[in-house]
Parts: sequence; C-alpha cells; structure tokens
Amino acid sequence: MSDITNLSRLLFFKAESYEYNVKHVFDASECPRPHFCMGLVLEGNGTFTNCAHGERILVKPGDIIFVPITTRYISEWEGSPRVSYISMHFIFDSPGIFVKQRNFLLQKVTVDDFSRIKSAFEYVLEHYDREENAGLEVLSRFYEVLGMLLPQLKTGKKEEMDERIAQAIRYLESNYRDSLSVKKLAEVSHMSESRFFPNFKKATGITPVEYLNAYRINRAIILLINDSGLTIESISREVGFESTAYFRRVFKKVTGKNPREYCKTSMEI
Repeated sequence: MSDITNLSRLLFFKAESYEYNVKHVFDASECPRPHFCMGLVLEGNGTFTNCAHGERILVKPGDIIFVPITTRYISEWEGSPRVSYISMHFIFDSPGIFVKQRNFLLQKVTVDDFSRIKSAFEYVLEHYDREENAGLEVLSRFYEVLGMLLPQLKTGKKEEMDERIAQAIRYLESNYRDSLSVKKLAEVSHMSESRFFPNFKKATGITPVEYLNAYRINRAIILLINDSGLTIESISREVGFESTAYFRRVFKKVTGKNPREYCKTSMEI
C-alpha cells in the first residue's frame, strides 16, 4: 500500500479575495508563479493567455481557473459592473500529486455544484488565518476542493529528463541554502563539469546558477507573502544569499519587481 501521507505534505497555503470595478490586467509573463493557484470566479469575466504557446482561456462566474506552479501568463478581467474572485495558493512537497513534475496545464474547470464549492472557498477565506481552532476544518474544505478538481485536471506531455540531471536538481532543491557550485552539482550527477553544464542547460533551458537563483527567489517569495514578519535581510540569508544587495538584484531580475512591490500583487490570479 502506498503512503498516503505523501499526498498531503503542505508547505504553503494562503487564501485571498479580489474585487475590481474597472478593467484589470495581471501580468505574470516574466515571473512564473511560485505556487499553485486556483480561483473561483464570482463576478465578471476573465481571459487568461498562456505565454508558453498563446492559448487563451475564458472564465466566467462559476468557473475555477487552475494555475500550475511555474506558469507564465497574462490575465485580463472585465466586469459588469465588477469582477470578484476568491483565490487559494498552495505548495506541496515532493513526492505527491500536486507537484510541478506532474506537468498540469493552465486550465478552467466548470463545477457542477457551484453552491458547495462557493461555500468551501468562502469558509477557507474567512477562517484560514483568523481562528486557530478552525484550522482542521479549513484544511478539510481545501482538500475537498482539490479532490473534486483532480479528476478533471489535464496534464501535458512529460518531457523525459536525464536521470543524472534530475538527481542534480533534487540535490539543488534540497540544499539551496548552501553555497553550491557547478562542480558540486556535476559531482552529484556523476558527470564532468564540461559535460554537466550543457546537459543541464539543455534539460532546463537555463544555467545551473540561474536555476539556483530562481529557486531561491521562489522560496523567498513564500517567506515574504507568508506574513512571517521577517526582514529582507533575514529572508535573503535564509534562502542562501550572502549579500542582501545581490538578493535584491536577483529578485528584480526574476520577478520584474522589488520584494515589497511584489507582495502587493502576489495573490492575484
């Protein structure tokens, strides 16, 4: 029997609601989402453009938009007279169902029992960070929604990756706080540096240093938006940057915004 605890290693969770009285655009084209997102549309209409291949997805009241981790997209909202939605954002540890390796697609799900889903979203929004003794009930509603969505979610074709590169990535993601060198990652993958570097870039599209920096920034984002009260300096150290100034430069390069600017829109979809 498989270990069902692997399915529920929740690392991060947050819920928010948004309302717009005018047309609104959210641009995540240059900053891949650092977490999974799902939003229940209550009012108005939205158009999601997937930056990977230009697909456009239209959502209306009663739809759930499901945004996988690492997705780049642009959403355009318009309402009569307004737009409103509730969003949940989450990360699970590997192994499990909701991890980036599953290659879920950006997609909408039309729910059959809108009142039940709406009630679950509203309960989570109202209670998740306000009543400690409601935590288990919040998680129950959250998992209920995931359980209803999962059978309908589509996944893309999985790209086979050289297991040696995959091993290096697993090591990097487990030890990202340390001072990691290309030499060390090459050793982990049992390859020479000269062979490892081009193979890594071919498999991921970026260099090992770029991958490490992006992963560190994603972990920093989780700390920032988790209302932890940590300073920028302590967050930069926590995720492995020795210099706060360098952390700020990398953060701006990865997200297009400085840390505080990013926090203002981090829960939008």
